[in-house]
Amino acid sequence: MYSRQLPSIMMIRDKPRRGHQYWSVVTSRRIADNPKPREQTILYLGRLDNIDEPRRLDLERKIRELAEPTILNEFRAKLYSLGYKFPSPISALTVEEVYDYGLPLALHKVCEDIQFVDVVNKHGYKGGGHSLGAIVEAMAIHRVSDPGSHRDLIRWYPTTTLPGYLRLKPDEFSYVSTLRALDYLQPKHTIPMQIELYDNIRSAYGHKCDRLDIDLTSSYFEGWECLLAKLGYSRDHRSDRPQIVIGFVVDQEGILVTHKVWPGNRTDATSLKPLNRLLKDEFKLDCPRVVDRGIATAENLEYMDRRKERYLVALRAKIKSTKLLDEITVPRSKWEEISEGEFAISIAKGRRKYVVNWNSEVAETNRKGRMAKVRKAEKKLKELKKKISEGRISSRKERDEEIGHILKKNKVRRFINIQGDRKGFGFRFERNTKLDDPNQYEGYQVFVTTEKHLTEKEIVSSYRARDEVEKAIETVKGALGLRPMYVWTKEHVIGQIFVCAQAYQLRSVMAMRLKQANLGMSINDALWKLDRLKAVNIVVTGDEMQVIRKVTTMNKNQMALVDIFKMQEGNGGL
Repeated sequence: MYSRQLPSIMMIRDKPRRGHQYWSVVTSRRIADNPKPREQTILYLGRLDNIDEPRRLDLERKIRELAEPTILNEFRAKLYSLGYKFPSPISALTVEEVYDYGLPLALHKVCEDIQFVDVVNKHGYKGGGHSLGAIVEAMAIHRVSDPGSHRDLIRWYPTTTLPGYLRLKPDEFSYVSTLRALDYLQPKHTIPMQIELYDNIRSAYGHKCDRLDIDLTSSYFEGWECLLAKLGYSRDHRSDRPQIVIGFVVDQEGILVTHKVWPGNRTDATSLKPLNRLLKDEFKLDCPRVVDRGIATAENLEYMDRRKERYLVALRAKIKSTKLLDEITVPRSKWEEISEGEFAISIAKGRRKYVVNWNSEVAETNRKGRMAKVRKAEKKLKELKKKISEGRISSRKERDEEIGHILKKNKVRRFINIQGDRKGFGFRFERNTKLDDPNQYEGYQVFVTTEKHLTEKEIVSSYRARDEVEKAIETVKGALGLRPMYVWTKEHVIGQIFVCAQAYQLRSVMAMRLKQANLGMSINDALWKLDRLKAVNIVVTGDEMQVIRKVTTMNKNQMALVDIFKMQEGNGGL
Protein backbone atom coordinates (compact mmCIF):
# COMPACT_ATOMS: atom_id res chain seq x y z
CA MET A 1 0.00 0.00 0.00
CA TYR A 2 1.30 3.47 -0.94
CA SER A 3 2.25 5.66 2.07
CA ARG A 4 2.10 9.40 1.63
CA GLN A 5 5.39 11.19 2.46
CA LEU A 6 5.23 14.50 4.29
CA PRO A 7 7.71 17.37 3.63
CA SER A 8 11.20 16.85 5.05
CA ILE A 9 12.79 19.04 7.75
CA MET A 10 16.52 19.81 7.97
CA MET A 11 18.08 19.91 11.44
CA ILE A 12 21.25 19.21 13.45
CA ARG A 13 21.32 15.96 15.44
CA ASP A 14 23.88 14.49 17.87
CA LYS A 15 24.70 10.85 18.61
CA PRO A 16 26.60 9.82 21.76
CA ARG A 17 29.49 7.42 21.29
CA ARG A 18 32.21 6.44 23.78
CA GLY A 19 31.52 9.39 26.05
CA HIS A 20 31.47 12.05 23.28
CA GLN A 21 28.78 13.75 21.19
CA TYR A 22 29.09 13.51 17.38
CA TRP A 23 26.97 15.92 15.34
CA SER A 24 25.44 15.74 11.84
CA VAL A 25 23.04 17.70 9.63
CA VAL A 26 20.12 15.41 8.84
CA THR A 27 16.81 15.53 7.03
CA SER A 28 13.84 14.19 8.92
CA ARG A 29 10.78 13.03 7.02
CA ARG A 30 7.60 11.55 8.46
CA ILE A 31 5.67 8.90 6.63
CA ALA A 32 1.89 9.11 7.00
CA ASP A 33 0.53 6.60 9.55
CA ASN A 34 4.08 5.98 10.88
CA PRO A 35 4.89 7.80 14.14
CA LYS A 36 8.66 7.35 13.78
CA PRO A 37 10.38 9.83 11.40
CA ARG A 38 12.94 8.64 8.88
CA GLU A 39 16.26 10.49 9.11
CA GLN A 40 19.05 10.77 6.55
CA THR A 41 22.50 12.26 7.19
CA ILE A 42 23.52 14.82 4.57
CA LEU A 43 26.58 16.39 6.30
CA TYR A 44 28.75 14.91 9.04
CA LEU A 45 30.06 17.55 11.48
CA GLY A 46 31.88 15.41 14.08
CA ARG A 47 32.70 16.60 17.58
CA LEU A 48 31.99 20.27 18.33
CA ASP A 49 33.40 20.49 21.88
CA ASN A 50 37.03 20.59 20.68
CA ILE A 51 36.58 22.54 17.42
CA ASP A 52 39.18 25.13 16.38
CA GLU A 53 38.78 28.24 14.16
CA PRO A 54 39.89 26.71 10.81
CA ARG A 55 37.61 23.72 11.37
CA ARG A 56 34.67 26.03 12.23
CA LEU A 57 35.15 28.09 9.08
CA ASP A 58 35.39 24.94 6.93
CA LEU A 59 32.16 23.53 8.42
CA GLU A 60 30.34 26.85 7.92
CA ARG A 61 31.38 26.83 4.26
CA LYS A 62 29.93 23.33 3.82
CA ILE A 63 26.72 24.30 5.65
CA ARG A 64 26.23 27.33 3.39
CA GLU A 65 26.31 25.01 0.40
CA LEU A 66 23.18 23.34 1.78
CA ALA A 67 21.30 26.60 1.02
CA GLU A 68 19.36 26.51 4.29
CA PRO A 69 20.21 29.62 6.40
CA THR A 70 18.49 28.36 9.54
CA ILE A 71 20.97 25.46 9.79
CA LEU A 72 23.90 27.87 9.90
CA ASN A 73 22.24 29.77 12.74
CA GLU A 74 21.50 26.51 14.56
CA PHE A 75 25.12 25.39 14.12
CA ARG A 76 26.42 28.60 15.70
CA ALA A 77 23.93 28.33 18.53
CA LYS A 78 25.23 24.82 19.28
CA LEU A 79 28.78 26.15 19.40
CA TYR A 80 27.81 28.84 21.93
CA SER A 81 25.93 26.38 24.08
CA LEU A 82 29.09 24.22 24.17
CA GLY A 83 31.16 27.20 25.34
CA TYR A 84 32.93 27.98 22.06
CA LYS A 85 34.73 31.35 22.09
CA PHE A 86 35.78 33.19 18.97
CA PRO A 87 39.54 33.82 19.08
CA SER A 88 39.44 37.31 17.46
CA PRO A 89 37.15 40.38 17.57
CA ILE A 90 36.62 40.14 13.78
CA SER A 91 34.84 36.83 14.23
CA ALA A 92 32.31 38.48 16.54
CA LEU A 93 30.80 40.44 13.65
CA THR A 94 30.03 38.65 10.39
CA VAL A 95 28.22 39.97 7.32
CA GLU A 96 26.13 36.95 6.49
CA GLU A 97 24.30 38.05 3.28
CA VAL A 98 23.80 41.20 1.20
CA TYR A 99 20.50 41.47 -0.68
CA ASP A 100 19.14 43.79 -3.37
CA TYR A 101 16.51 45.65 -1.43
CA GLY A 102 15.52 49.20 -2.42
CA LEU A 103 14.76 48.79 -6.14
CA PRO A 104 12.94 45.43 -5.93
CA LEU A 105 10.89 46.74 -2.99
CA ALA A 106 9.89 49.97 -4.79
CA LEU A 107 8.81 47.99 -7.86
CA HIS A 108 6.95 45.52 -5.66
CA LYS A 109 5.07 48.40 -4.02
CA VAL A 110 3.95 49.59 -7.46
CA CYS A 111 2.77 46.04 -8.18
CA GLU A 112 0.80 46.07 -4.94
CA ASP A 113 -0.82 49.39 -5.88
CA ILE A 114 -2.07 48.03 -9.21
CA GLN A 115 -2.83 44.52 -7.81
CA PHE A 116 -0.43 42.95 -10.29
CA VAL A 117 -0.27 39.45 -8.78
CA ASP A 118 -4.04 39.18 -8.32
CA VAL A 119 -4.76 40.35 -11.89
CA VAL A 120 -2.28 37.92 -13.47
CA ASN A 121 -3.56 35.04 -11.34
CA LYS A 122 -7.15 35.93 -12.16
CA HIS A 123 -6.67 35.74 -15.93
CA GLY A 124 -3.86 33.18 -16.02
CA TYR A 125 -3.96 29.45 -15.47
CA LYS A 126 -6.37 27.97 -13.01
CA GLY A 127 -5.70 25.23 -10.50
CA GLY A 128 -2.78 24.41 -8.21
CA GLY A 129 0.89 25.15 -8.51
CA HIS A 130 2.92 28.20 -7.71
CA SER A 131 1.47 31.70 -8.14
CA LEU A 132 1.73 32.73 -11.80
CA GLY A 133 1.36 36.36 -10.73
CA ALA A 134 4.30 36.13 -8.32
CA ILE A 135 6.50 34.47 -10.95
CA VAL A 136 5.64 37.08 -13.61
CA GLU A 137 6.15 39.95 -11.14
CA ALA A 138 9.62 38.63 -10.29
CA MET A 139 10.43 38.28 -14.00
CA ALA A 140 9.27 41.85 -14.73
CA ILE A 141 11.20 43.31 -11.77
CA HIS A 142 14.31 41.46 -12.93
CA ARG A 143 13.95 43.14 -16.33
CA VAL A 144 14.04 46.57 -14.67
CA SER A 145 16.74 45.72 -12.13
CA ASP A 146 19.22 43.46 -13.91
CA PRO A 147 17.98 42.20 -17.31
CA GLY A 148 19.47 38.98 -18.63
CA SER A 149 18.68 35.41 -19.61
CA HIS A 150 16.39 33.05 -17.71
CA ARG A 151 19.49 31.45 -16.18
CA ASP A 152 20.54 34.88 -14.93
CA LEU A 153 17.02 35.40 -13.57
CA ILE A 154 17.19 32.24 -11.45
CA ARG A 155 20.59 33.23 -10.02
CA TRP A 156 19.41 36.80 -9.32
CA TYR A 157 16.15 36.02 -7.50
CA PRO A 158 17.65 34.57 -4.26
CA THR A 159 19.97 37.59 -3.97
CA THR A 160 16.96 39.89 -3.47
CA THR A 161 14.39 40.29 -0.74
CA LEU A 162 11.59 39.36 -3.15
CA PRO A 163 11.15 35.77 -1.88
CA GLY A 164 9.83 37.16 1.39
CA TYR A 165 7.47 39.67 -0.23
CA LEU A 166 6.16 37.33 -2.92
CA ARG A 167 6.04 34.29 -0.61
CA LEU A 168 7.77 32.32 -3.35
CA LYS A 169 10.79 30.35 -2.18
CA PRO A 170 13.92 30.32 -4.36
CA ASP A 171 13.63 26.55 -4.91
CA GLU A 172 10.09 27.12 -6.21
CA PHE A 173 11.34 29.71 -8.69
CA SER A 174 13.11 27.55 -11.22
CA TYR A 175 14.15 27.72 -14.87
CA VAL A 176 11.33 25.33 -15.72
CA SER A 177 8.70 27.34 -13.81
CA THR A 178 9.64 30.58 -15.61
CA LEU A 179 9.44 28.96 -19.05
CA ARG A 180 6.13 27.35 -18.09
CA ALA A 181 4.84 30.80 -17.11
CA LEU A 182 5.64 32.09 -20.61
CA ASP A 183 3.40 29.39 -22.07
CA TYR A 184 0.42 30.99 -20.30
CA LEU A 185 1.28 34.58 -21.22
CA GLN A 186 -0.55 34.46 -24.54
CA PRO A 187 -2.99 37.09 -25.89
CA LYS A 188 -6.16 35.27 -24.77
CA HIS A 189 -4.88 35.66 -21.19
CA THR A 190 -2.74 38.79 -21.41
CA ILE A 191 -5.24 41.12 -23.10
CA PRO A 192 -7.65 40.88 -20.12
CA MET A 193 -4.62 41.33 -17.83
CA GLN A 194 -3.56 44.52 -19.63
CA ILE A 195 -7.09 45.94 -19.60
CA GLU A 196 -7.47 45.46 -15.85
CA LEU A 197 -3.93 46.62 -15.03
CA TYR A 198 -4.40 49.85 -17.00
CA ASP A 199 -7.73 50.43 -15.25
CA ASN A 200 -6.02 49.85 -11.89
CA ILE A 201 -3.26 52.34 -12.73
CA ARG A 202 -5.81 55.03 -13.52
CA SER A 203 -7.75 54.24 -10.36
CA ALA A 204 -4.75 53.98 -8.01
CA TYR A 205 -3.02 57.18 -9.13
CA GLY A 206 -5.92 59.34 -10.35
CA HIS A 207 -4.56 59.08 -13.88
CA LYS A 208 -6.56 60.05 -16.98
CA CYS A 209 -5.99 58.87 -20.55
CA ASP A 210 -6.03 61.89 -22.92
CA ARG A 211 -4.35 60.42 -26.01
CA LEU A 212 -2.97 57.17 -27.41
CA ASP A 213 0.39 57.15 -29.19
CA ILE A 214 0.92 54.20 -31.55
CA ASP A 215 4.20 53.10 -33.08
CA LEU A 216 6.00 49.97 -34.28
CA THR A 217 9.43 48.48 -33.80
CA SER A 218 11.18 45.26 -34.81
CA SER A 219 13.57 42.84 -33.16
CA TYR A 220 15.75 40.48 -35.13
CA PHE A 221 17.00 36.96 -34.35
CA GLU A 222 20.31 35.27 -34.97
CA GLY A 223 19.43 32.01 -36.73
CA TRP A 224 16.15 30.75 -38.12
CA GLU A 225 14.75 28.69 -35.24
CA CYS A 226 11.95 31.13 -34.32
CA LEU A 227 8.93 30.28 -36.48
CA LEU A 228 7.34 33.65 -35.71
CA ALA A 229 10.30 35.56 -37.17
CA LYS A 230 10.16 36.51 -40.87
CA LEU A 231 12.22 38.68 -43.19
CA GLY A 232 10.85 42.21 -43.57
CA TYR A 233 11.66 45.91 -43.33
CA SER A 234 14.23 46.15 -40.54
CA ARG A 235 14.33 49.18 -38.27
CA ASP A 236 17.56 47.71 -36.85
CA HIS A 237 19.19 47.82 -40.30
CA ARG A 238 19.49 44.03 -40.34
CA SER A 239 17.42 43.07 -43.35
CA ASP A 240 19.44 39.85 -43.59
CA ARG A 241 17.98 38.54 -40.31
CA PRO A 242 14.48 37.23 -39.56
CA GLN A 243 12.55 39.47 -37.19
CA ILE A 244 9.31 40.08 -35.36
CA VAL A 245 7.29 43.30 -35.39
CA ILE A 246 5.83 44.76 -32.19
CA GLY A 247 3.21 47.49 -31.98
CA PHE A 248 3.22 49.58 -28.79
CA VAL A 249 0.49 51.87 -27.49
CA VAL A 250 1.20 54.36 -24.68
CA ASP A 251 -0.76 57.26 -23.29
CA GLN A 252 0.35 60.88 -22.92
CA GLU A 253 2.42 60.06 -19.80
CA GLY A 254 4.17 57.15 -21.48
CA ILE A 255 2.17 54.58 -19.50
CA LEU A 256 1.87 51.38 -21.50
CA VAL A 257 -1.68 50.57 -22.55
CA THR A 258 -1.13 47.50 -24.70
CA HIS A 259 1.10 45.90 -27.31
CA LYS A 260 0.75 43.42 -30.15
CA VAL A 261 3.20 41.01 -31.80
CA TRP A 262 3.31 40.07 -35.51
CA PRO A 263 5.62 38.13 -37.83
CA GLY A 264 8.48 40.21 -39.21
CA ASN A 265 6.91 40.84 -42.62
CA ARG A 266 4.09 43.00 -41.20
CA THR A 267 4.00 46.53 -42.66
CA ASP A 268 3.30 49.76 -40.79
CA ALA A 269 0.20 50.54 -42.83
CA THR A 270 -1.53 47.22 -41.97
CA SER A 271 -0.89 47.49 -38.23
CA LEU A 272 -3.37 50.26 -37.41
CA LYS A 273 -6.65 48.39 -37.85
CA PRO A 274 -5.96 45.49 -35.44
CA LEU A 275 -4.51 47.84 -32.82
CA ASN A 276 -7.41 50.25 -33.17
CA ARG A 277 -9.98 47.44 -32.85
CA LEU A 278 -8.21 46.29 -29.70
CA LEU A 279 -8.29 49.79 -28.19
CA LYS A 280 -11.90 50.43 -29.20
CA ASP A 281 -13.56 47.06 -28.61
CA GLU A 282 -11.55 45.68 -25.69
CA PHE A 283 -10.13 48.68 -23.83
CA LYS A 284 -13.14 50.96 -24.62
CA LEU A 285 -10.82 53.95 -25.11
CA ASP A 286 -12.08 56.86 -27.22
CA CYS A 287 -9.00 59.08 -27.04
CA PRO A 288 -7.33 60.51 -30.16
CA ARG A 289 -4.95 58.09 -31.88
CA VAL A 290 -1.60 59.70 -32.68
CA VAL A 291 0.45 57.97 -35.40
CA ASP A 292 3.31 58.88 -37.72
CA ARG A 293 3.30 59.11 -41.52
CA GLY A 294 4.28 55.45 -41.95
CA ILE A 295 0.86 54.43 -40.60
CA ALA A 296 -1.16 57.43 -41.80
CA THR A 297 -2.11 56.17 -45.26
CA ALA A 298 -5.18 57.51 -47.07
CA GLU A 299 -6.87 54.14 -46.55
CA ASN A 300 -6.24 54.22 -42.79
CA LEU A 301 -7.58 57.77 -42.48
CA GLU A 302 -10.74 56.76 -44.32
CA TYR A 303 -11.03 53.71 -42.06
CA MET A 304 -10.86 55.88 -38.92
CA ASP A 305 -13.35 58.33 -40.41
CA ARG A 306 -15.82 55.49 -41.06
CA ARG A 307 -15.47 54.35 -37.44
CA LYS A 308 -15.77 57.93 -36.16
CA GLU A 309 -12.37 57.67 -34.50
CA ARG A 310 -10.49 60.68 -33.20
CA TYR A 311 -6.95 61.06 -34.47
CA LEU A 312 -3.92 63.27 -35.02
CA VAL A 313 -1.47 62.19 -37.71
CA ALA A 314 1.39 63.48 -39.81
CA LEU A 315 0.26 63.18 -43.41
CA ARG A 316 2.19 60.77 -45.58
CA ALA A 317 1.72 62.75 -48.81
CA LYS A 318 4.05 65.59 -49.80
CA ILE A 319 2.71 69.15 -49.65
CA LYS A 320 2.78 69.52 -53.45
CA SER A 321 0.49 66.52 -54.05
CA THR A 322 -2.07 67.73 -51.47
CA LYS A 323 -2.56 71.02 -53.40
CA LEU A 324 -3.26 72.67 -50.05
CA LEU A 325 -0.93 75.57 -50.87
CA ASP A 326 -3.18 76.42 -53.83
CA GLU A 327 -6.14 76.78 -51.46
CA ILE A 328 -4.35 78.99 -48.95
CA THR A 329 -4.73 82.66 -49.81
CA VAL A 330 -3.24 84.03 -46.59
CA PRO A 331 0.43 85.06 -46.96
CA ARG A 332 2.90 83.15 -44.78
CA SER A 333 3.72 86.33 -42.85
CA LYS A 334 0.21 86.18 -41.34
CA TRP A 335 0.28 82.51 -40.36
CA GLU A 336 0.31 81.60 -36.64
CA GLU A 337 3.83 81.56 -35.25
CA ILE A 338 4.69 78.23 -33.66
CA SER A 339 8.26 79.08 -32.73
CA GLU A 340 11.07 81.21 -34.14
CA GLY A 341 11.17 80.63 -37.89
CA GLU A 342 8.19 78.26 -37.81
CA PHE A 343 4.62 79.08 -38.86
CA ALA A 344 1.34 77.21 -39.43
CA ILE A 345 -2.13 77.68 -40.89
CA SER A 346 -5.16 75.38 -41.01
CA ILE A 347 -7.94 74.43 -43.42
CA ALA A 348 -11.11 72.57 -42.36
CA LYS A 349 -12.57 69.90 -44.65
CA GLY A 350 -15.48 67.89 -43.31
CA ARG A 351 -14.53 66.28 -39.99
CA ARG A 352 -10.84 66.85 -40.71
CA LYS A 353 -8.65 69.81 -39.92
CA TYR A 354 -5.48 70.11 -42.04
CA VAL A 355 -2.59 72.05 -40.52
CA VAL A 356 0.13 73.17 -42.90
CA ASN A 357 3.37 73.80 -41.02
CA TRP A 358 6.44 75.54 -42.47
CA ASN A 359 9.85 75.56 -40.80
CA SER A 360 12.59 77.79 -42.23
CA GLU A 361 15.37 75.78 -40.63
CA VAL A 362 14.06 72.52 -42.11
CA ALA A 363 13.67 74.20 -45.51
CA GLU A 364 17.28 75.40 -45.47
CA THR A 365 18.56 72.02 -44.27
CA ASN A 366 16.71 70.24 -47.06
CA ARG A 367 17.99 72.70 -49.66
CA LYS A 368 21.57 72.29 -48.50
CA GLY A 369 21.21 68.53 -48.49
CA ARG A 370 19.89 68.51 -52.05
CA MET A 371 22.67 70.77 -53.28
CA ALA A 372 25.29 68.61 -51.55
CA LYS A 373 23.98 65.54 -53.41
CA VAL A 374 24.12 67.44 -56.72
CA ARG A 375 27.71 68.55 -56.11
CA LYS A 376 28.73 65.02 -55.15
CA ALA A 377 27.15 63.61 -58.32
CA GLU A 378 28.89 66.29 -60.44
CA LYS A 379 32.24 65.36 -58.90
CA LYS A 380 31.68 61.70 -59.79
CA LEU A 381 30.65 62.62 -63.33
CA LYS A 382 33.88 64.62 -63.75
CA GLU A 383 35.85 61.62 -62.56
CA LEU A 384 34.01 59.50 -65.14
CA LYS A 385 34.91 61.96 -67.92
CA LYS A 386 38.55 61.61 -66.86
CA LYS A 387 38.33 57.82 -67.05
CA ILE A 388 36.93 58.14 -70.58
CA SER A 389 39.76 60.45 -71.65
CA GLU A 390 42.28 57.94 -70.27
CA GLY A 391 40.70 55.15 -72.29
CA ARG A 392 39.41 53.20 -69.27
CA ILE A 393 35.82 53.08 -70.62
CA SER A 394 35.46 50.68 -73.56
CA SER A 395 31.89 51.27 -74.76
CA ARG A 396 28.93 53.63 -74.63
CA LYS A 397 26.99 50.95 -72.74
CA GLU A 398 29.61 50.92 -70.00
CA ARG A 399 29.59 54.73 -69.91
CA ASP A 400 25.78 54.91 -69.65
CA GLU A 401 25.73 52.32 -66.88
CA GLU A 402 28.28 54.36 -64.90
CA ILE A 403 26.25 57.56 -65.39
CA GLY A 404 23.02 55.86 -64.37
CA HIS A 405 24.63 54.47 -61.21
CA ILE A 406 25.94 57.90 -60.19
CA LEU A 407 22.61 59.66 -60.70
CA LYS A 408 20.60 56.92 -58.97
CA LYS A 409 22.91 56.59 -55.97
CA ASN A 410 22.78 60.33 -55.28
CA LYS A 411 19.07 60.64 -56.14
CA VAL A 412 19.61 63.56 -58.55
CA ARG A 413 18.47 62.09 -61.87
CA ARG A 414 15.77 64.77 -62.36
CA PHE A 415 18.15 67.65 -61.54
CA ILE A 416 20.98 66.95 -64.02
CA ASN A 417 20.75 66.71 -67.82
CA ILE A 418 23.15 64.37 -69.63
CA GLN A 419 24.05 64.74 -73.32
CA GLY A 420 26.28 62.16 -75.02
CA ASP A 421 28.76 63.16 -77.72
CA ARG A 422 28.01 62.06 -81.28
CA LYS A 423 31.46 60.57 -81.60
CA GLY A 424 33.34 58.54 -79.03
CA PHE A 425 32.24 57.95 -75.45
CA GLY A 426 32.31 61.51 -74.17
CA PHE A 427 29.35 63.33 -72.64
CA ARG A 428 28.31 66.69 -71.21
CA PHE A 429 26.17 67.44 -68.17
CA GLU A 430 24.45 70.50 -66.68
CA ARG A 431 21.99 71.39 -63.95
CA ASN A 432 18.42 71.99 -65.13
CA THR A 433 15.69 74.34 -63.92
CA LYS A 434 13.99 71.58 -61.90
CA LEU A 435 16.71 72.02 -59.29
CA ASP A 436 14.99 75.20 -58.12
CA ASP A 437 11.45 73.79 -58.20
CA PRO A 438 11.59 72.10 -54.76
CA ASN A 439 12.50 75.40 -53.12
CA GLN A 440 8.88 76.49 -53.04
CA TYR A 441 7.90 73.21 -51.32
CA GLU A 442 10.80 72.85 -48.87
CA GLY A 443 10.20 72.80 -45.10
CA TYR A 444 6.51 71.89 -45.18
CA GLN A 445 4.74 69.28 -43.10
CA VAL A 446 1.02 68.54 -43.02
CA PHE A 447 -0.89 67.34 -39.95
CA VAL A 448 -4.46 66.04 -40.03
CA THR A 449 -6.72 65.85 -37.00
CA THR A 450 -10.33 65.54 -35.93
CA GLU A 451 -9.66 67.78 -32.90
CA LYS A 452 -10.88 70.99 -34.54
CA HIS A 453 -11.00 72.88 -31.25
CA LEU A 454 -7.20 72.84 -31.01
CA THR A 455 -5.19 75.75 -32.38
CA GLU A 456 -2.47 75.25 -34.98
CA LYS A 457 0.20 75.58 -32.30
CA GLU A 458 -1.53 73.08 -30.01
CA ILE A 459 -1.84 70.55 -32.85
CA VAL A 460 1.83 70.79 -33.82
CA SER A 461 2.95 70.62 -30.19
CA SER A 462 0.61 67.72 -29.45
CA TYR A 463 1.94 65.66 -32.33
CA ARG A 464 5.54 66.28 -31.36
CA ALA A 465 4.78 65.07 -27.84
CA ARG A 466 4.43 61.58 -29.32
CA ASP A 467 8.09 61.00 -28.56
CA GLU A 468 6.77 59.18 -25.44
CA VAL A 469 6.08 56.09 -27.53
CA GLU A 470 9.51 56.37 -29.16
CA LYS A 471 11.09 56.56 -25.70
CA ALA A 472 9.07 53.51 -24.67
CA ILE A 473 10.38 51.50 -27.62
CA GLU A 474 13.95 52.62 -26.96
CA THR A 475 13.65 51.66 -23.28
CA VAL A 476 12.14 48.23 -23.92
CA LYS A 477 14.76 47.34 -26.53
CA GLY A 478 17.68 48.83 -24.60
CA ALA A 479 17.44 49.21 -20.83
CA LEU A 480 14.96 46.34 -20.37
CA GLY A 481 16.83 43.91 -22.60
CA LEU A 482 14.18 42.90 -25.14
CA ARG A 483 17.04 42.07 -27.47
CA PRO A 484 18.72 39.64 -27.66
CA MET A 485 16.00 37.05 -27.17
CA TYR A 486 16.96 33.94 -25.20
CA VAL A 487 13.85 31.98 -26.19
CA TRP A 488 12.76 30.69 -29.61
CA THR A 489 9.32 29.09 -29.63
CA LYS A 490 6.39 31.24 -30.70
CA GLU A 491 4.70 31.01 -27.29
CA HIS A 492 7.87 31.81 -25.38
CA VAL A 493 8.69 34.79 -27.60
CA ILE A 494 5.20 36.24 -27.13
CA GLY A 495 5.37 35.59 -23.39
CA GLN A 496 8.81 37.17 -23.09
CA ILE A 497 7.64 40.31 -24.87
CA PHE A 498 4.72 40.54 -22.44
CA VAL A 499 7.17 40.38 -19.50
CA CYS A 500 9.33 43.13 -21.04
CA ALA A 501 6.21 45.23 -21.68
CA GLN A 502 5.11 44.87 -18.05
CA ALA A 503 8.61 45.80 -16.90
CA TYR A 504 8.29 48.99 -18.94
CA GLN A 505 4.85 49.60 -17.46
CA LEU A 506 6.23 49.39 -13.90
CA ARG A 507 9.08 51.71 -14.84
CA SER A 508 6.73 54.21 -16.51
CA VAL A 509 4.41 54.24 -13.48
CA MET A 510 7.42 55.03 -11.29
CA ALA A 511 8.32 57.89 -13.65
CA MET A 512 4.77 59.23 -13.40
CA ARG A 513 4.89 59.09 -9.58
CA LEU A 514 8.16 61.05 -9.59
CA LYS A 515 6.54 63.67 -11.80
CA GLN A 516 3.46 63.87 -9.57
CA ALA A 517 5.69 64.34 -6.52
CA ASN A 518 7.62 67.21 -8.20
CA LEU A 519 10.88 65.65 -7.02
CA GLY A 520 12.83 66.87 -10.04
CA MET A 521 14.53 63.50 -10.46
CA SER A 522 14.71 61.44 -13.64
CA ILE A 523 13.57 57.83 -13.63
CA ASN A 524 17.12 56.63 -14.41
CA ASP A 525 18.51 58.60 -11.47
CA ALA A 526 15.79 57.26 -9.17
CA LEU A 527 16.43 53.66 -10.23
CA TRP A 528 20.15 54.11 -9.58
CA LYS A 529 19.57 55.59 -6.10
CA LEU A 530 17.12 52.85 -5.15
CA ASP A 531 19.52 50.18 -6.38
CA ARG A 532 22.11 51.47 -3.89
CA LEU A 533 19.85 50.47 -0.98
CA LYS A 534 20.91 47.01 0.18
CA ALA A 535 19.74 44.78 3.04
CA VAL A 536 22.53 43.19 5.09
CA ASN A 537 22.22 40.25 7.49
CA ILE A 538 24.82 40.76 10.26
CA VAL A 539 25.64 37.99 12.76
CA VAL A 540 26.76 39.37 16.14
CA THR A 541 28.45 36.95 18.49
CA GLY A 542 29.31 37.38 22.12
CA ASP A 543 27.60 36.02 25.20
CA GLU A 544 24.76 35.05 22.86
CA MET A 545 24.30 35.00 19.09
CA GLN A 546 22.06 37.49 17.25
CA VAL A 547 21.20 37.88 13.58
CA ILE A 548 20.34 41.50 12.72
CA ARG A 549 19.05 42.83 9.38
CA LYS A 550 20.18 46.34 8.55
CA VAL A 551 19.62 48.55 5.53
CA THR A 552 22.41 50.68 4.10
CA THR A 553 22.35 54.31 5.22
CA MET A 554 20.01 56.51 3.18
CA ASN A 555 20.65 60.04 1.97
CA LYS A 556 18.01 62.74 1.57
CA ASN A 557 17.01 61.77 -1.97
CA GLN A 558 16.72 58.11 -1.09
CA MET A 559 14.53 58.95 1.89
CA ALA A 560 12.27 60.95 -0.44
CA LEU A 561 11.99 57.93 -2.77
CA VAL A 562 11.13 55.70 0.19
CA ASP A 563 8.28 58.07 0.99
CA ILE A 564 7.01 58.34 -2.61
CA PHE A 565 6.86 54.57 -3.10
CA LYS A 566 5.51 53.84 0.39
CA MET A 567 8.46 51.70 1.43
CA GLN A 568 8.26 52.63 5.13
CA GLU A 569 8.22 49.96 7.83
CA GLY A 570 4.52 50.40 8.52
CA ASN A 571 3.81 49.49 4.90
CA GLY A 572 5.68 46.21 5.03
CA GLY A 573 8.92 47.82 3.92
CA LEU A 574 11.97 49.45 5.48
